[in-house]
Amino acid sequence: MNQTQSQSLSGYWNGVRYAGEDLENLPSETKNILHALCEMSRGVPGARITCVAGWKGFFILGSGADPVDMARAYACRIQETSCGKCLPCRTGTRIIADLLTHMCDGHGREQDIHTLERMIEVVRAGSMCEMGHQAIVTVKELMDQFRDQFLDAVQRPTRRPRGTYDFKVTAPCIEACPVHLDVPRYIELISAGRYAQALAVIREHNPLPAVCGRVCVRFCEQACRRGMLDNPVDIKHLKQFVSDVELQAAVRAQTSPCHISSSAHHVAIVGSGPAGIMAAYILLQRGHKVTVLEAMEEPGGMAALGIPDYRLPRSILRQEIRVIENMGATIRYSTVLGRDVGLQELQETFDAVFLAIGTQKGRPMGIPGEEEHPPGYMLGVDFLRQVNLDRPVRRGTRALVVGGGNVAMDCSRSALRLGFDEVHLVYRRDRAAMPADKVEIHEAEEEGVSFHFQVNPVRILCDANGVIGVECVRMQPGSPDARGRRRPEPIAGSEFVISCDMVIPAIGQSMDLSWLEQGSSLETTSWKTIQVDPKTMETSIFGIFAGGDCTSGPATLVEALAAGERAARAIDQYLRNIPHAMERDEQFRFVYDLLARLDKDVIDRPPRGFDRMKMRERSVSERIRDFAQVEEAICPGDALLEADRCLRCYRIVMIGWEDPCGRG
Repeated sequence: MNQTQSQSLSGYWNGVRYAGEDLENLPSETKNILHALCEMSRGVPGARITCVAGWKGFFILGSGADPVDMARAYACRIQETSCGKCLPCRTGTRIIADLLTHMCDGHGREQDIHTLERMIEVVRAGSMCEMGHQAIVTVKELMDQFRDQFLDAVQRPTRRPRGTYDFKVTAPCIEACPVHLDVPRYIELISAGRYAQALAVIREHNPLPAVCGRVCVRFCEQACRRGMLDNPVDIKHLKQFVSDVELQAAVRAQTSPCHISSSAHHVAIVGSGPAGIMAAYILLQRGHKVTVLEAMEEPGGMAALGIPDYRLPRSILRQEIRVIENMGATIRYSTVLGRDVGLQELQETFDAVFLAIGTQKGRPMGIPGEEEHPPGYMLGVDFLRQVNLDRPVRRGTRALVVGGGNVAMDCSRSALRLGFDEVHLVYRRDRAAMPADKVEIHEAEEEGVSFHFQVNPVRILCDANGVIGVECVRMQPGSPDARGRRRPEPIAGSEFVISCDMVIPAIGQSMDLSWLEQGSSLETTSWKTIQVDPKTMETSIFGIFAGGDCTSGPATLVEALAAGERAARAIDQYLRNIPHAMERDEQFRFVYDLLARLDKDVIDRPPRGFDRMKMRERSVSERIRDFAQVEEAICPGDALLEADRCLRCYRIVMIGWEDPCGRG
């Protein structure tokens, strides 16, 4: 941050006042954040940010922002965002917005200052939701920090010029979600019994709501502020509830394709997994023609072939993908890249290509006995693919699964359902380090999977008929690695044998590169993923883009959806010959992230409503007999009570611009 910026920057955030002369004494991280705010408008031609306001304060960058007008604009947006359900917020924010508007129009009176201060306290103390309770703090702090300017506005009344502002209404759960669903909005609609509208809100950003309602890893719930009081809102299952209730209506509603002109660009998408489906969804909405090439005879990619039916029934996935087909997408099944069509052919035939091929290969353990692939040995992803396609799998009495992620949980629980008497799972670290979803770990244990922690296989034992056991060694935490995580090390002399007739390594996945033509200029990484520009998602070949697991390595389903969305936006800009630029939502996410890093979040009010609903499940003795869904349907009463637990933690971010033409 240069000297001019330092001297002209002032602000107040979360109880801390920032002024130019004090900046050099701030912690380095805080200075970096303020520096980033000052520099954010670089790369936006002709634009300069004058101010930023959020849910706990504001920053003024230079002399181009009027604090009184900032308070007016922010208060008006609070009033517009108010749901109107409680009197203090509905009426109080209207009075505050009107008084500040009159003040900026040159009609203010000195007594208005005192009225504003009283109404701010009424709104803060009496609002039922966190939006009204928190957002008004920024108006209060602008008045406190610039009281002389507010007094001047009423003592020497004159019309104050209106600033140019952009707004973003968001929430911690929205920002935590990779596809940025408006979680409080659809929960509010569920609580009002407006299920069709709730699903419409979800489908604005997510074409697979019923899928995510079953298998999402719940980044939103990890950020839910209700968890600071008791337990997070069960966002995942509320999504499942409304999706199941309205799924058929969503399929019927999309009975005609999107309007696509005869001159529309034609995009090829390789892979019908989450990343490919999301890209198709966005590109169709933006008027492009889409053809999806799928290697299997089943849509959904690894969502269909890697997740067992007891967690995600394929009938649900098929119905949601039918919506994409109704929108106008063509899906060509049993079309394998490198066998039925080449990358160069796609490049010559289509206007753009998106590779969303996932990571279909399992990763071997690299231990003796594995290289022969004896009967009874099968990599985790291959095992799940065989199970989900109803293809024969070697049966036995005792299975051993290696790994600690969700794939390992799926393999273990599937083996039980196939009739194995015992299923053992070995993991080289302790329970706390397991990356699998805690719910999946609990349910696997509940169903009878035996866990062996801090144990690692070192050799597969075989006889003439195949696998008879695995030699293992006990592990202990060793020296920290580059990330500070203690690397497991074997304990000398601790070897022992676990007898089994099936061993299933589930320790990771990689991309199958056999389709890559010899001499291709497509660049890959040392991790055998496709190299892309992180901003444009474009590969080293002009017009060919990639995203999802094939670029990031194995990730979650919702992260693959987000990758498909980013790629679709970049492809749309490419096809329209528009220079790649940070879109408006991306600008606001950047600002939100900076402000959130300064935040020390607390909730100073008791919770309302009941505790988190408990999902009903089929009994263990019943569910391990088949692959039917474990979780039972959610009743409307439970959904309404759970939706009422949402605190509606909307946060308003405001950016002031010196030049309106330069806004993103």
